Formats: sequence, structure tokens, C-alpha cells
Amino acid sequence: MRIGTNTWPGYEPLYVTQKKYPEFQTQIKFVEYRNASQVLNGIINNSIDVAAVTLDEAVKIKTLGYDIQVVWVIDESFGADALMSLHYDSILELKGKKIGVETSALGAYFLKRFLEINQLKKSDFEIVNLEVNRHYSAVIEEQVDAVLTFDPVKSKLLAAGAANLFDSTQIPGEIVDVLIVNRYDFNANQQAVLSAFLAANSKTVAAINHNITPYFHSLNNRLNLPEAQFYASYQQLHLFELDKVTDWYAQVDTQKQLVKRFSSVLKEEQITSQDCDCDDLISSVILDMVRNEK
Repeated sequence: MRIGTNTWPGYEPLYVTQKKYPEFQTQIKFVEYRNASQVLNGIINNSIDVAAVTLDEAVKIKTLGYDIQVVWVIDESFGADALMSLHYDSILELKGKKIGVETSALGAYFLKRFLEINQLKKSDFEIVNLEVNRHYSAVIEEQVDAVLTFDPVKSKLLAAGAANLFDSTQIPGEIVDVLIVNRYDFNANQQAVLSAFLAANSKTVAAINHNITPYFHSLNNRLNLPEAQFYASYQQLHLFELDKVTDWYAQVDTQKQLVKRFSSVLKEEQITSQDCDCDDLISSVILDMVRNEK
């Protein structure tokens, strides 16, 4: 089973679990992408079987006509996504300047919410479409004046002296990472492998939530953050173990409202041309299997 991810602290426990259990080293293959747009293309093109994406990105490709389903929730960002600037200390100072953002993925929604909360318009800035693997260098080399980005880039920019002007603590519960599959291509054998893997991963996450220190090296393998930045990064997201996943799935009305909001913003920003027919977007099939494996 091929699982596609880009680099994000919330996805690292998946890699730890795969290395920890010999059976998953043969059953699971990770495909590492440079940015979220590539991950989305991977699931669309069937280059991968499972994709780790944000929920708004799942809504986007569902609306575009791809029959995908959300089968698991991984984490919630609580500060790890942020607007970072190296030379400006306030949003007002940033007016008229260049903001880099990955507009084909989460960045479009995050930008919209930043503008709404601060009562600003897109025309107040020069928006530059910039994939996340270019965010750090674009700021350091002054190609843009700020970026809407996420860890590990956020932590690296903080270390370089950048200011945090807006982050996901201001929109709690809205940036969540999920696993998606192509609904009709995902067979019973794949369901069994994924549910067994996620049951094991829930134990990994529970252990990390209890004491992250022993996991520093294994979690930091791809992030490559200095120790202080590493621990700060993990304080800015909530990793979901099984009980938290179950709680999230139980909040049906909250998820429906969130999906509706994503759909509305995507349409408003002309990323999609219609509302999402998302009634069957979130599936509890894998969760039910994991709970039976417990």
C-alpha cells in the first residue's frame, strides 16, 4: 500500500510506526512529495493508494469530481500554520507587499480566513503562488515579504528572526489533517492493511503524547529541526490517538459545517465552480475496523 505525504510534523508518527513493526515494512510504502499539490496529484493519478492531506484539500478534489473519501483524521494544527515575515512586524506594515502562499492547496483557505479575521481584502497585498518547498528560500532571498506556511518551515523562519503575524490558533479546529482514499479502488484487503496499521499507529501516537522525548530522533528524521524548534513545533499541533479520532468523528454537525465552509471558500475563490456534494465524504469504516482491532 502506497501512502503519500509531504513534510509535516503530524505525519511523522506514521513513518515511526512503519519502522517499528516488521510487517508494515513490507505492506506499507511511503511516497514522499515536496508539497501538498503533488500529494493531491498523486491520489488523483493513482500513483498512491492513500494520501495525507488537509480536510479542505479533500473537499477540493471531491468537488472537482474525484470520488475520494476521508477515512481517518490525523491531527489538528494549533499554531503550526502561520503568516511569517522577516522584515515586517505587523500586518499593517505588510499592506501592499508580496505574500507567498500555495494557492492550489491549504494556502487558499488559510489566506481567506486571514483576510476575513483581519478585515482585509486580497487586493491589499500582492499574492504570489508559491509551493511550500520554496517558502523558506523565497523569504530569506527576499523574493516575497511574507509567507503563509507551516512547520517545519515556520520554525526555521522563526529561528532566522521572522515574526509570526497570524497563525492557526486564531481558527481553532479548522486546519485538520486527514487520510483519503479513492473510494472505489480501495479494496477489502487494503482496508484490512490500513486499519491494522492505524491501530498500531494510534499506540505510537499515544506514546508520543505521553512522552515525546524518546521519539526525538525518529520524528525529526525528515523535519531536521534543532531540538528546541522540534519541541516547540509539536506543542503547536494536537496529534490524534484513537479516542480523539473517535470524538472527532462523533461531532457530525461540526464536520458538516466545516466542510460547508471549505466548499463555500473554494467556490468563492474560483478554485471550484460548484458546491461540494460531500454527504459521503467522511467515512467511519476504517475507524470501526480499528476499534475492533483494539
